[in-house]
Amino acid sequence: MMEKSAAEMESDNSEMDSDTSEMMEKSSADSDTSMDDTTYGYGSITVVFEEEGLCKEEDMKHVWKKEVEAVFEAKGLSCELKWDEKQMTVSASKRTHLMDTTIVFRAGRALYVLACGLSTQWVEPIVSGEIYTAVIEVRPPEGTTEDAFSIKYREFRDKVERKFELSQKLSCFILYHSAAVVVLSDKERSPSIISNLVDCCLMGDDPFDEDHFHELFLDE
Repeated sequence: MMEKSAAEMESDNSEMDSDTSEMMEKSSADSDTSMDDTTYGYGSITVVFEEEGLCKEEDMKHVWKKEVEAVFEAKGLSCELKWDEKQMTVSASKRTHLMDTTIVFRAGRALYVLACGLSTQWVEPIVSGEIYTAVIEVRPPEGTTEDAFSIKYREFRDKVERKFELSQKLSCFILYHSAAVVVLSDKERSPSIISNLVDCCLMGDDPFDEDHFHELFLDE
């Protein structure tokens, strides 16, 4: 699956290179996320998007019901596309809770993937847990200005994609949402590597150089 859509991912990534403020989780890790709210006592996740950041080959307003809503409903989830507000929301229910307590997180990750410009073909495998995924929240650390963090984010992205070519080395797709770094892979370890890298080198102050990177993240 990773190789099948590599061209699509590469194209979408290249279109987002100009602005890091643009629409930038097998979910065995099911990473903790602070982006869920309580709904029905079980949870919901809302993802914001920019119209120009969505998949160019699909009209989301037209494919939402068949390609997104139908998949979610089959899993006991409800979802809503608020086009004017540029928001996508997935909500859990009692049925969801009885079926799978973590599925709402996987569904939220699927929405992030859509917001990053990939097609709706990714929704089913992500929600079903067929591929490994992660959504790592990013925001300016305390004491860091928006401008300074934007520059750091841009430099981090350049090193990930160009200097170290981690998408190829780790067999994963790395997407950049304004609020998160999103990872998809057929390798179980890859999302956790990128998650650690974001936490240490983007959100933290660890150096992002080759020796340090290999020592912490690639060397066995």
